[in-house]
Amino acid sequence: MYEQSFPQQPNNQQPQHPYQQQPYQQGPPPPQQYGQQYGQPQGQPYQQQPQHPYQQQPYQQGPPPPHLTAVAPRIPEPANDMRRIGAVTLDGLLTLTVIFGGFRALSGSDLPFLKELLIVVGSGLGFAFLNHVILARISGASIGKFAARTRVIYEKTGTRPGLPRLFRRWLGGYLYIAIWLIAALMDSADEGPDDFCGVRLVRYRDLRAAAQMQGR
Repeated sequence: MYEQSFPQQPNNQQPQHPYQQQPYQQGPPPPQQYGQQYGQPQGQPYQQQPQHPYQQQPYQQGPPPPHLTAVAPRIPEPANDMRRIGAVTLDGLLTLTVIFGGFRALSGSDLPFLKELLIVVGSGLGFAFLNHVILARISGASIGKFAARTRVIYEKTGTRPGLPRLFRRWLGGYLYIAIWLIAALMDSADEGPDDFCGVRLVRYRDLRAAAQMQGR
């Protein structure tokens, strides 16, 4: 009974060990989809999960607060011609008074007439500069404008003009008024000189009302 022969295997094929590691073969993917993994029904597209209520939202800039909103300045209307003429007349009389006082003070001196004239005219121009430029920069008005209850402002912002602007207005004012007087004598000027150099003559009452409306 030991003579029964077993079937022979080919010589080129070795018998496979029962515990020998088999080569890796990639199989079909599992049937589970992403929708099933996150609780979505199979066959429907993935939907974004609702946002957490305490999750930080992106910053969106809103309108500025009311106290930071810029308010356009309220510019008062120009003063009427009567106040303008009254202020110019009083300032002119004060300048002439200074010039006349200079002549009286130098009348008994031995200086040449031309030198006396230069000193007197220089004193008048110096007083006018202090009155129309320096005093107007400090207080907003000359002596004549104080008497007429008016002030000078920068017509674009409503604030007090600076020294360069007041200086240009003072120099150009003499030529401007001279041209207006000549035109008035020829009956071709119906109104006084307009504002120029960006300086406006306004009533003091209107200027205070505009400042109160803007909370200044």
